[in-house]
Amino acid sequence: MHQLLRAFSVCRTPLSFIAFLLISAGRISNTSAATDDQSGFLAITEENDSFANPFGIHQDRHYTQGLKISLFGGDDFLTNVTAHLDNVIPAWGIKPQAGDLGWIILGQNIYTPSNILARAPIPTDRPYAGWLYTGAVYQRRGELAPNLAVMENFEINLGVVGPYTLAAGSQIAVHHLFFGTNDIPKGWRNQLDNEPGLELKYARLWRWTPTTATAKYFDVIPRVGGELGNVQIFATAGATMRLGYNLPEDFGVQIIDSPASVNGALTRHSPPLFGYLFGGVDGRAVAHDITLDGNSFNNSGPSVDRNVLVGDVTWGFALQFCTHVEFTYEHIIRTEEFKGQDRNDLIGSLTLKAKFAF
Repeated sequence: MHQLLRAFSVCRTPLSFIAFLLISAGRISNTSAATDDQSGFLAITEENDSFANPFGIHQDRHYTQGLKISLFGGDDFLTNVTAHLDNVIPAWGIKPQAGDLGWIILGQNIYTPSNILARAPIPTDRPYAGWLYTGAVYQRRGELAPNLAVMENFEINLGVVGPYTLAAGSQIAVHHLFFGTNDIPKGWRNQLDNEPGLELKYARLWRWTPTTATAKYFDVIPRVGGELGNVQIFATAGATMRLGYNLPEDFGVQIIDSPASVNGALTRHSPPLFGYLFGGVDGRAVAHDITLDGNSFNNSGPSVDRNVLVGDVTWGFALQFCTHVEFTYEHIIRTEEFKGQDRNDLIGSLTLKAKFAF
């Protein structure tokens, strides 16, 4: 109890209060992890095209807004379930040493054309669309060598595309509040039709560093993955390099539409503070994207001609402070996703993570 009060007094902010509640929950559940076990965490990711250029001219464009709220249990949470999953899912060359279950409490993506003031459909630009979902995640980790760790991410999301996503009302309300009546989107009547959605995601990530001594300062995280379902079908590969101080034993920052979900929490060896810079590249081969191709049934809803190959160049930073709070920013430069798109898209991604205590 004394440790809880001390942690709360260090950071007197609303975010620290969230962390304090999570720490208390961990204590109540009698968390007792092994030396390298991870605790649980709550993560909130907010993405917006305006974050990529906060001091420039505001413009909603293509993938314009995303929100994802995830809650993960620690390595000792429902271990009978994770053990059963390990027996059912082939290990594919790794020996799982720990596993975590997560719940995507809420996710919402919003897509618009570049001109949100036009009432008529714009057949040459990205359609209006929303994707609202909830889901479950299983992540398992292991070691292939002393300086080479691996993580697998299995995820299923269920939701809806179309007016039921409340994307139109969400965007209109935010614009009315922050930008006034001169910037209210007027074309949402042209969005995709309602359709249930399914996403099945898989990713494998490796974390490599040359020696044990360099692990605190430098590592490289290659990754491969993909997605199946009526929302998206794609395969992807990429890598991230991190450089900083007290690098955490996680697998880097993940954006919302990555095949891997947010990961990483406290261990008994976690330093109270860390900070690092990172940069990465990803390539994606896209076979289907409902927000570009239109609805799956009866060829309904607006659509554009999708590009098969799409690339991301990313950079950003991550900071952990007060032991239990982590903040990350990622800047994404995404190549053209459809035929006729006039330039790359820029997206900013913010993640706040509140970590349980041991």
